[in-house]
Amino acid sequence: ILLYYPYHKFSHFTEWLRHAAYDPKVRKIQISLYRVAKKSRIVAALIEAVKNGKEVTVNIELHARFDEHANLNWAEVLSNAGAQVTFGIPSLKVHAKICLISRIENEKLTRYAHIGTGNFHEKNAKIYTDFSLFTCQEDITNEVSQVFEFIKYPYLAFTFKHLIVSPINSRSTFDA
Repeated sequence: ILLYYPYHKFSHFTEWLRHAAYDPKVRKIQISLYRVAKKSRIVAALIEAVKNGKEVTVNIELHARFDEHANLNWAEVLSNAGAQVTFGIPSLKVHAKICLISRIENEKLTRYAHIGTGNFHEKNAKIYTDFSLFTCQEDITNEVSQVFEFIKYPYLAFTFKHLIVSPINSRSTFDA
């Protein structure tokens, strides 16, 4: 499903995340936050997910222009709630707008991914033009999972066929 903001409502994403927080089949939520609203429904959903026993991993970019202080506060709030908080790669700005939800379906792990061009900021989604892709296509969700692994272990080698991930394959993709 491809959404186009502000034509579509950003609440499609926030409700998807909120439902995952309460869904007993959801085991894990991973998200990369660059910028969020002051009264973020996204952060609220992540905290609820932790309270409901889900494994929640949040990568927060500390170098988000004008939001550095807010992001430090969000990191503390999420960490105190029990989420695993990471701060990305010291030499790189992690500007990814991705979320991955892992769910057990028919005794098998199924992943659902969100890949977007905009920030996870409810107010900005009403103003700026952005796209959001929701998919459960295994090739893509596996690569989104690898992006989270790359953020955690940037010294390991990763290969991406579907996603363009800097600094791994962006130059070679655009030069081709």
